[in-house]
Amino acid sequence: EHMQQWCMYLSLNGPRWNSVIILLTADHIEGPYVYRGPVVYSGFRSATDAKISWHLTDLELALGEQKTLPSRYNLGDRWGDYMPHAIDPCVFYDADGQLWMSYGSWSGGIFIIQLDEATGLRDYTGSYPLTTDGSGHPLSDPYFGRQIAGGYYVSGEGSYICRIGDSYRLFVTYGGLEAAGGYTMRTFSSERPDGPYT
Repeated sequence: EHMQQWCMYLSLNGPRWNSVIILLTADHIEGPYVYRGPVVYSGFRSATDAKISWHLTDLELALGEQKTLPSRYNLGDRWGDYMPHAIDPCVFYDADGQLWMSYGSWSGGIFIIQLDEATGLRDYTGSYPLTTDGSGHPLSDPYFGRQIAGGYYVSGEGSYICRIGDSYRLFVTYGGLEAAGGYTMRTFSSERPDGPYT
């Protein structure tokens, strides 16, 4: 609304959680859409392999200058055991006009971050203290935001959040994406856009 633009949030998926959600904008819903920038990355871990280097992400914009990759992100092939996957974006306004984006999937869980309504990109003034469940799984992470659902490789992806009445409703898909996978949708409710959802 503030930008007076149509915004398309698109996930570009790479192998082994090397993904990014980007923003494209247009004056008309039919396009043409123009690339505006990245919103959140996942799967970064190497300083030497240009395909997955954290130096090419916005990590330091969010966290400040880093001499090395923080150890909590240096997970190699175990990224999905702990961290979210930058896919399935859902963007919405809360009752106070704050713009949010939920994203993520069944591996590391579904997370939520604040967006800047003037740009449609990540709001780098948002703060998410580092908290874990004791085994290293983030409940809140300074880069990835706050976990609102899933994780631990349990089912759940394709989050969609909207405000209905006085509560926020989180819709999540469950099951295996196959003919006999039992694919279903479930809904959760919260008084706040960033949870907790029940």
